[in-house]
Amino acid sequence: MTLLPEADARAKEHGRAASRWRLVLALPLIAHLLACAASPPIPVASHVDLEAMQGGWYIVATIPNRFEKRMVAPFDVYTRRSEGEIQENFYLRRGDFAAKVQHFTVKDTVVPGSNNAKWRVHLFWPISVPFLVLYIDPAYRYVMFGENDRALGWVFSRTPTIPDEDYQALMARFAELGYDTTRFRKIIQLPEQIGMPGFWSDGIK
Repeated sequence: MTLLPEADARAKEHGRAASRWRLVLALPLIAHLLACAASPPIPVASHVDLEAMQGGWYIVATIPNRFEKRMVAPFDVYTRRSEGEIQENFYLRRGDFAAKVQHFTVKDTVVPGSNNAKWRVHLFWPISVPFLVLYIDPAYRYVMFGENDRALGWVFSRTPTIPDEDYQALMARFAELGYDTTRFRKIIQLPEQIGMPGFWSDGIK
């Protein structure tokens, strides 16, 4: 299908506007992660098998931040590309399970010599930010991501819910790394979780 010049111009402007909006939302997160790069290094996972990391991951817990506010059912898919490169497809809804699915595609690169535990996420050219694998369980069911300043952290899972004893064990690992685990909130993955204790339900229907 060939667009008329006016329609083509509108489509291009819509794309530029969407990119600007995503950048505005992400700027505080980008600034924080860049500042954290100069912080004392935090211990990371001893080794990450990138082949085993491939596939889908549910984000089940986070330290609340502006970019993820009102996030519903976030889901990440990792696909290994060339050596040291990973394609990340990120899906979420905002505020409501009936809301339109938003899709972001970014490139992650693995820092050489890090045993695949230190990544950089290329959000917007030429900006890339550190993303650290702090722990991954032997069965590759759960991953703990974080950063040096310990102000941001995430729990990824192969399933949308995890047993409470597993969640508490992961929080204990965060605490051992110097995190204030009282700041973590579980992410809404299912409608019945809205308003439940420990979940980040602000502004979600």
